[in-house]
Amino acid sequence: MIDTICLLIPKDKMNYQSGVTSWELYSQTDQYKKYVRNPNKAEKETGKYFPRLTSYERKFSQEANIRMEFSVPKLIYLNNLNELEDKDFTEVIEILQERLKTMGVIVTKEVLENASVSSVHFSKNILLQDGYTSSHLISEMNKVNLQKRFDFAKTRFMNDGQSLYAHTTAHQLVIYDKIADLNKDKKRAIDKDQTLYQQNLFTEITKEDKFQEIIRFEIRLAKKPKMNTVIEDLGYQKNPTFKDVFSTEMSQKVVTSYWKTLIKERGLGIFSITIRPKDILQTLFLADLKLKPKQAVYLLGLFTLAKDENGMRQLREIVSKRSTEETWYRIARDLRRSSELITQNKLRDWVTQIDTALEDYKPYKIKDYENK
Repeated sequence: MIDTICLLIPKDKMNYQSGVTSWELYSQTDQYKKYVRNPNKAEKETGKYFPRLTSYERKFSQEANIRMEFSVPKLIYLNNLNELEDKDFTEVIEILQERLKTMGVIVTKEVLENASVSSVHFSKNILLQDGYTSSHLISEMNKVNLQKRFDFAKTRFMNDGQSLYAHTTAHQLVIYDKIADLNKDKKRAIDKDQTLYQQNLFTEITKEDKFQEIIRFEIRLAKKPKMNTVIEDLGYQKNPTFKDVFSTEMSQKVVTSYWKTLIKERGLGIFSITIRPKDILQTLFLADLKLKPKQAVYLLGLFTLAKDENGMRQLREIVSKRSTEETWYRIARDLRRSSELITQNKLRDWVTQIDTALEDYKPYKIKDYENK
């Protein structure tokens, strides 16, 4: 479902209770002043989760909207390990309206439902089975060369292999060990906005008889143009409202698209089960009856090198020293061909686990520890 979202609320659609709202001047330049309304100490002490508001006053123009940012599941559950469903939207709006009123801000439900979305994070928590760990899966995915694909400027393998982070200013793909992240301080955690309840979840969960391994996928569409491009490519209208993106179907399509396009399709050879080289060669001949021996040996070599320790990334670094970009792209196409021929029905169990989880897209729920 969705996690963090940024809504744009027209200023003329907001009213303020006298003596309650306390905006603070956060920063200023010669051109503008930035004001924020974050939850104060008294509001935090209630144990409830509140949104954060930002407003600008510009020298030569008046900002028409107030920016509202919050984690949607934390409004309901005080954590984002529990996942929302479409039926929760009415409750989300009611609680959001109530929290804003506590902060001295009056907004109608209709305005909140139809608020413009400037950025949104789609996410999925996947419970792993059969002894697989998040760190193992992430180390395998790290072998895929994300940095040379889909304009990701940087890729980081962080927190002792517990997270993979590929990003530009427009969008980010983050894959991490959700349970381990609960036990990290704000500086090292992927989730920088953890409630006290969420931090205590780690202790509660590790008390369970059977420790759970949960890998989390987050697709952060941080800029509106990128968000519009992504959802339009998936068949949705651009410039969505809050009620438009509060959609299990849209979340499923976005997360699945990033998983398949950026990870799975580029890692078929890496993610296949281990079989002997001679068996792989035989598989190639069976898959393509017209394949010549020299070409088959070449495809086998590419496949084997891609599965080696650091995968495609290291292979590209080695080959690129003696080849042009065009040569590498031809090699990459050949590798995809060999992977498709070899890995038919031979993908590792953890890959099929992720495929199944994304196909079913059932909301993950933890045991209720009086979390509302």
